Amino acid sequence: MTSAVHPGPGTARWRRALGWGAFAAVDVPVLLAVAVGLAAAYLPPRPYWWAQLVAIGLPYASWVLAALAVGLLAGRRWGALAVHLVLLAVVTARALPAERLAGPEPAAGDLVLTSFNVPQVGPSREVLGDSMVAFVGRTAPDLLALQDAWVFASRQRETPEAAVQIEAVREDLDYALAIPARLAGHPGWSENGTGVPLLVRPEGGVEVIEQEALVVGVERDADVSLAMRTQFRWGEREAVLYNVHLRSFGTEKPWEDGRVRLTRPGTWAPYLRRYRAVYAARGAEVDEIAERIEAETLPVIVAGDFNSTADNWSYRRLRQAGARRRDAFRTGGGLAWGRTYRSDRPFVRIDYVLVDPAFEVTGAETAPVTFSDHRPVSVRLRWRPASAGASGP
Repeated sequence: MTSAVHPGPGTARWRRALGWGAFAAVDVPVLLAVAVGLAAAYLPPRPYWWAQLVAIGLPYASWVLAALAVGLLAGRRWGALAVHLVLLAVVTARALPAERLAGPEPAAGDLVLTSFNVPQVGPSREVLGDSMVAFVGRTAPDLLALQDAWVFASRQRETPEAAVQIEAVREDLDYALAIPARLAGHPGWSENGTGVPLLVRPEGGVEVIEQEALVVGVERDADVSLAMRTQFRWGEREAVLYNVHLRSFGTEKPWEDGRVRLTRPGTWAPYLRRYRAVYAARGAEVDEIAERIEAETLPVIVAGDFNSTADNWSYRRLRQAGARRRDAFRTGGGLAWGRTYRSDRPFVRIDYVLVDPAFEVTGAETAPVTFSDHRPVSVRLRWRPASAGASGP
């Protein structure tokens, strides 16, 4: 009869050390990814473009970090666990501010503002027009800030030529198209046109006072950032809306490119070079828009497609330009998921309404749609009493 052989203390320690070494090989990169993602909002995109890429995956890296924290708890690694819990607390506080569950209730008479990137691709013209009419008719926004919906003006035409999704809403729902009398044009994108128009509901009590199409950035290519400034009056007070569409990375995506291989870094290089250039150009354009906002004397709302997550530098720069604006969805969206891109499989939130402290946010929501690759963001606002922190006249 043979007796069982038990590993000695040295062997057991070696196995434990090997196990924790394997754990650390996974844990440390995730820990660094979360730390870099949190820091990206404070890092200028020109030298730190790579941090902006990491920030896109911050919510998902945080979930992995939470799972790893459970392993540390089971292993009684209290020091490492404390580091993980601190980072997770910061992520949670940024994503779920306390005011999110304690805002005022919506009421009749609130200003309804919707931001929606809805390009003229995918559905047929008729389907796209009918879908837009159904959506706008159901939600009835007082201000509808569009992106990727183009309007062109010329001296030969008495009325501007607008994309079908705009024309359908104008004709069937009697919305008014609000664009400046002069639209900026330059080589690289359509002259005398804009992709960030505004539609106004006549019964909403909004009066457009003046508008300006901003030309920003140095590179005048097809993907340049667009912005339109609209000064309006509502509820006997005035404010300014900046409808923006920040430059994108282009239509080609690395995960859709059959030539890209994870095991061959050389196939990533063209995309990394493009992302570096886009982050640098976008950062310069965002700075120009932010400087214009900082010069305003009226309360400012910033709405649109930022092509950036809430953990990126561009978002923070526009949110804090001139006043510390609140992210309307973070304030009034409750516990809703809130991701806006892509509409069929929403992975990230890149569409926003940032609201001046002069306004209260009484509600915010996104809506699943099938006729755009973005989900619209609709928010409800009302003026705060003038003595309760309203900015500007």
